[in-house]
Formats: sequence, structure tokens, C-alpha cells
Amino acid sequence: MTKARTQLTKEVISHLEDAGFMLSSECDVRPSCFDLVARRGEQLIFVKVLANIDALTGEDAMALQMVAHFFNATPLVVGTKTRRGALDSGVVYKRYGVSTIAPPSFRSMIAEERLPREFIQRGGRFVAIDGSKLKDARLIQHMTTEELAECVQVSARAILAYEKDEMDVSTDVAERLEKVLETDLMIPIDLLRERPTDKALKQLGKPQEIPDLEKRVNEFFERLGMTVLWTDRAPFHVAAKEKGPPLISGVGSITSLTLKKRMGLLKSVSKVTESSAVIIVEEGKVDESVSDLPVIRQLELDSIEKPRELKKIIDERSSQ
Repeated sequence: MTKARTQLTKEVISHLEDAGFMLSSECDVRPSCFDLVARRGEQLIFVKVLANIDALTGEDAMALQMVAHFFNATPLVVGTKTRRGALDSGVVYKRYGVSTIAPPSFRSMIAEERLPREFIQRGGRFVAIDGSKLKDARLIQHMTTEELAECVQVSARAILAYEKDEMDVSTDVAERLEKVLETDLMIPIDLLRERPTDKALKQLGKPQEIPDLEKRVNEFFERLGMTVLWTDRAPFHVAAKEKGPPLISGVGSITSLTLKKRMGLLKSVSKVTESSAVIIVEEGKVDESVSDLPVIRQLELDSIEKPRELKKIIDERSSQ
């Protein structure tokens, strides 16, 4: 991790702690689509920290959205610049569909509830406006769509699209609309309530290559009727759920240094996300718990028929 990114991560952690969030340990396994998990009440955020947000890859953005969706959480990138220069405060940038903001905006949002208004995407700066309020204000002023369009220098078709919330509105046009209609129309962007859209998730697709043991664990959870997420870009390998918080699992050999390193992170992430955690290993003879995490051998999977049987095993071995 670069010096700039290390310092930025400390800054983000400080902002979250000051705002009353519970934090996971830093997820320093690589690759990982997120660096921190933070919770405050019902607000759950998966945070990726990057000094230069151009470093966010499409693969990490895809994985971040999938993981956040699975946990009913917000995916968010905090960064300071792009190759074109520093990020503006109070502005949301999009990278592969993930919202990205600068540290001052992040602090203002979580500590002072000052929400950003503008977002930048191809074509310029835009804002969200209240389309129904726009229409009501136009009718109060006894203006046709053509008359309003002429005043703000757009087409009548654009005005109709704005009123139906079918078109993004540039910041300049939104300001002109507010001035002409003498009312507030812009809607702040509440990133902490933002979730990946169904449209975005459909475009993400499913992984093509899953290692054999993880594949078997996937099939096991699916046989129990659980929804499954596999990822190679998180402290856990497989997450599964019926309803409520997911069960997260590390998968591999108990002698693996990589899996041992993930155990502390699994416990930390499971605590913040209010999930259960389990280690599923290939060996035939291992302890039933390691580092206070329950362990299940792959040979045991065939004998588990129902989710409640799995939960009973996890509860029993968690208490050992």
C-alpha cells in the first residue's frame, strides 16, 4: 500500500469512528474489493479506499457491487484524485457504477448529514431534481412546456422528460429552472441509502472459474436452498443466506497461511455485518474450532440436509 493510500485509509477510519460507526479490521488480503466494513445502526457500508480512483478496476467494482448487494449494504469508494486532477468536494463521481467521493465530502456526509448534490459522468455535471415538483411549479406559473423550455434554453421534450424523471439534468439547467420557477428542485444524493440497481447487477454476470472445493461448498449451500455468493476478492470465499444476514465462510486447507490470515478478518467482518462465520476445510481430521471459528470438514457436508442442522453445528462449535 502506498504512503498516500495508507494516510488516506487512516483518515477514513478516523472519520468513521468520529461519526459513531463500528469498523472491521482493515481487509489487507489481496485481491480485495473492499478495505473496510462499517456499520451504524441500519447503515452498512463496504468501503474501498484509493488515493487515485483510476486504480479501481472493473473486476473490483463488479465484486464490490455484488458483495454490497448480497449484504444489503452500500458500496462506496473514497479517493482524492484522478489522472485529471483532484476530486471536487460535494460531488459524486462514478467508476464502473460505484459512487466515489472525496474525503471532505465523506466526512460531511457521515458526520454532518450534508449530502452531495452533483454527480459527474460522461457529458458533464448533473443533479437529480424532483420531476413532479417541477411540473407543479410550472403549472402554478401557468407556463407551457414550450414556454419553460424557451426560458431555460432546452427543448420542450427535455422538460417533459425532466418531469417524468426520465433524463439527467445538468447543473446549469437545474439552476435556471429553480430561478425561473422560484422554487428548490434539486434533490441531495443520499449515498448511504444507495444500492446497486437490478439493471447494474444483471450486467455483472457470474464467475466462470471457481476452484473445486469452493464449487463443492457452493453446491452444498444451494442444495440446502440457500442463495450463494462466491468471490475471490474478499476475506471470505463463499457467502450464503436464506433470509437476514449471510453466513460467510473461508474455504481451503487448515494449514494454509492464507486461510489462517483470513480467520481474524472473517471474525471482524462477521461481527460488523452481524453474520455468522465458518471455516470449511478439506482435511479429514481437524479440531472443531480454530481461532474461535467453527470448522466443518468437507466430508461432513453430505450428511447435512437442512439449514437448521448447519446452524446447530455452527452454534455448537462456536461455543467450544
